[in-house]
Amino acid sequence: MEELTLKTPSKAELIEVIHTVATRGKGVHSDPIRNVDQYWSKDGKLLAEKDTIRDMEVTHGEIEK
Repeated sequence: MEELTLKTPSKAELIEVIHTVATRGKGVHSDPIRNVDQYWSKDGKLLAEKDTIRDMEVTHGEIEK
């Protein structure tokens, strides 16, 4: 895996977004119920999502069933 090199940002600004917390999952070992943070623009576009379980699968591989 290639190592990511972080650089100083060329721009930073404070913007307004809508933060929601959505419940996701079926309640089984391979898909536990959890809260997912979502960030939306004021016009309803999903900008980012933080799903800890999905992020772990991307980093470490799929959870055993």
